[in-house]
Amino acid sequence: MANIVLGVSSGIAAYKSVDLMRTLQRAEHDVRVVMTKNATRFVGPETFAALSGHPVGIDVFGQEFEPGFDHLDFARFADAILICPASANTIAALAAGFADGLLTTTALAFDGPLVVAPAMNTKMWQHPATQANLTTLAGRGAHIVPPAVGLLADGDVGPGRLPEIEVIVDELERTVAADRPLRGVSILITAGGTREPIDAVRYVGNRSSGKMAWALADEASRRGADVTVVAANVDLPRRPDIVYVDTPTAHEMLIACRAYHRDADIVIMAAAVADYRPVIAVAGKIDKSQADALEIPLERTADILVELSAHRRPGQLLVGFAAEAGAAGLVRARAKRERKAVDLVVYNDISAPGIGFGSDENSVTIIGPGEREEILARAPKRDCARRVLDAALAIFDPGRTAPPS
Repeated sequence: MANIVLGVSSGIAAYKSVDLMRTLQRAEHDVRVVMTKNATRFVGPETFAALSGHPVGIDVFGQEFEPGFDHLDFARFADAILICPASANTIAALAAGFADGLLTTTALAFDGPLVVAPAMNTKMWQHPATQANLTTLAGRGAHIVPPAVGLLADGDVGPGRLPEIEVIVDELERTVAADRPLRGVSILITAGGTREPIDAVRYVGNRSSGKMAWALADEASRRGADVTVVAANVDLPRRPDIVYVDTPTAHEMLIACRAYHRDADIVIMAAAVADYRPVIAVAGKIDKSQADALEIPLERTADILVELSAHRRPGQLLVGFAAEAGAAGLVRARAKRERKAVDLVVYNDISAPGIGFGSDENSVTIIGPGEREEILARAPKRDCARRVLDAALAIFDPGRTAPPS
């Protein structure tokens, strides 16, 4: 995905940078580490070298008696520099433009995105000098990840704690995404499971949590896309850089998709839309004491995917999802791609235990044109989202007039 220089300055939070590096590697980033000399008192450079597969930079002049330009080598390698943890001293040096060590020298020789994740004692964080230095860095375009509030290593409670690794990675990837392939691309994603009212209390629904669609939206946003999510009954955290439209029922989702899909370059239909709904929804609550059995006539809902496929504009890419069971389900998913004239169908086997609805993991088969199929074994939904978007980008051509066969 990207070449990242991870700068580690001194502080007890330095040990968390090992997990941070591994998280970045799992996201397919190539990570190389530069440490301040004091940081090596908290974590040995051998740890980072062994896990990254690259030598760790510490000294401006490299190995003894070996001339080199390590600071330029690291700067030329990097798509972005992430300094985590960033101590008060390192922040001050960066703000002043000091080149008193390999990390600060590399930062001074680098003209790309800089992400700074401070960690320090609350009083050091709140000191006017530190705040002024952070303002200076932000004014030059650096991206500051504010520290979390919590229990610190010295026993104090307050701001200064290193943020969660996921928060740091999200900020880094949003920063890097400015130069990613989806910049300027508009993506519409449907999410969750619709609920079709029986009465004012009960409904016909399904078990979709929306987690897969949320992962797709997060990944698309990190890659620079303009993302709109049409969500049916999803109770998950929302990002300020994504537009959300709530549509509890299949009919409301259909109306929203009609309104938004024409402006979308890529449409990903990940929602579990009810196939049937009650013919009549009772305004109040049905009194169960009136009968021992209850018959509810159902009628078909509109097939949103079929309608959007029929009205797609030239160059628009359409991705459908198929939640089926077993080998027979895979056959139906293949037929669905042909029948509904979409570019990709993502099949997930709902009969497999521990994945799918409500889970943080999934296993998918991405069915594309020309009998092309990509199987992703059980993995976090975030990883599945990456692979789905990779597959979509591989065939995305805004100039084409028809979906690939």
